[in-house]
Amino acid sequence: MRRWRVLARSLEVRTVAVLLVAILAVHGGAVLLYRQSAAAAANEAFASQTATHLALAREAVMRRPPAERDAEAKALSNLHFEIGWSQATAPAGARNDPALFALSERLRAFDPSLGPGLSLAMEGGDPLHANDLAGSLVLPDGTTLTFRSAHAPSLALRNPWAFLATAMAILVGLAAVILMHGIAGPLRTLTRLTGLIGHGQVVAVPEAGPDETRAIARALNGMQGRIQGLLTERTQALAAVSHDLRTPIGRLRLRLDGLADAAERRAMASDLDDMLAMIDSTLAYLRGDADPEARRVTNVASLLMSIADAGQDAGHAVRYDGPGRALAVVRPVALRRALDNVVDNAVRYGGRADLRLALEAATLVLWVEDEGPGIAPEAVGLAFAPFTRLENSRNQNTGGTGLGLTIARRVIEGEAGSIDLGNRAGGGLRVCIRLPRPAG
Repeated sequence: MRRWRVLARSLEVRTVAVLLVAILAVHGGAVLLYRQSAAAAANEAFASQTATHLALAREAVMRRPPAERDAEAKALSNLHFEIGWSQATAPAGARNDPALFALSERLRAFDPSLGPGLSLAMEGGDPLHANDLAGSLVLPDGTTLTFRSAHAPSLALRNPWAFLATAMAILVGLAAVILMHGIAGPLRTLTRLTGLIGHGQVVAVPEAGPDETRAIARALNGMQGRIQGLLTERTQALAAVSHDLRTPIGRLRLRLDGLADAAERRAMASDLDDMLAMIDSTLAYLRGDADPEARRVTNVASLLMSIADAGQDAGHAVRYDGPGRALAVVRPVALRRALDNVVDNAVRYGGRADLRLALEAATLVLWVEDEGPGIAPEAVGLAFAPFTRLENSRNQNTGGTGLGLTIARRVIEGEAGSIDLGNRAGGGLRVCIRLPRPAG
C-alpha cells in the first residue's frame, strides 16, 4: 500500500494517468458519437429498404390470383428478406412490439400506404434468429403478407472503424507511456545522483533528457566544480596555516628543555600537545569524506582489540569484550580514526571505555560505554555539532575541539552505518555504532 502511495506521488505516474484518461475520454466520446450516428444511419437505411420491399411485394402479390400469391411471395424472397402470404386476416402470433414503435412509424413515413395494417415484432425463438425482425401487413382484400428480415437495425453498428479507432487509442496510449518514461528517466537519475552530492566526492550528473533536465544537470555539475574548488582552496589554506603553526610550536618544544621547573615544563608540553591535536582534528574535519582510501574487507574485532591495547599501553582503562572475528567492508584507517575519537571521548570524559561487539544477521553492533556524567537528553543532538562542547555535562578542563563525535559520525555514515548516543541506566554515556556486514 505504501509503495502505491509513493508511486501515486510520482510525476511520471500522474502525467501518464492524465494522458490515459484524456485518451480514453476522447476515444469513448468518439465511439459514442459514431455509434449514435451509425445507429441513426443504419435505422434509416433499414427502414427505407424494408418499406421499399414491402411496397413492391404488396403490389406484386396483389396482381396475382390467390392461388399464385404464395409462390409469388416466395419468389420475391432472398437470403436477407423472406416474404410469405397467408389467407388468414391476422396470422397467429402477430403483434405490435412497443419497442419497435419508432421503426413502424418510420416505415409508414417512407410509404404511407402501408397504413395501420403493419405490425412488427422481434423474431425471438432459437438463438440463430433471436435478432431477426418479423412482421405482417394486412392487404386490401383482408389477406396477410408476412415477412422476416435477417438483420435487426442495431446490427449495422458492427463496423471495422470502431476496432481501428480502439487500436489507434491503444497505440497512442502506449506511445504516451513510453514518451513519459523517457522524460522521467533522466529526472529519476537526476534525483538519485543529487542525493549523492555533498558527501565529499564529485558526482558526474549525465546531461541527458529534455533541454530543461540537461540544463539542471549542467548547473549541478558546474556548482559541484565551484564548490569542490572552494573546498580545495580552503583545505590548502588551512594546511598552510597548520604548517606555519607547527614551526613555532616545534621551537617552543625546544625551549621547554631549558625550563628548570619540571611541573611547568609538563604543563606547557601538554598545552602544545593540545594545540597540535586541535590542528589535526580541525584539518581532519575540513577534509571531510574526500579521503582517497579504498574500502576493503576488514576485521573490525581486530581493530577494536588494537584500540583497546593502545589505550591500555597509554595507561587508560580500556577494555574489549566480543568475538575475535567480525568482518565488514570499510575504510580501515578512517574507521580507526572515528573509533579512536569515540574511545578518546569516553576516556576523557568518563574515565574509562568499555568496548562491546555483537554480530547480528546483517549488522555489526558496537557499544562504547563510560562512567562519566552522561549527556542531558535534550542536548544529545548537539553532541554531533562541529566545534561544540557540552560543558554543562562535561568537565571544563578536559580540553578538545568539539570535533571528535562530528568526525566519527561523518566517517560511520560514509560507511552506510549509524551512530547514536544514550545515557546508561547506571550512569555514564553509551555510544551505539552499527555497521553493515558483507553478504554471505
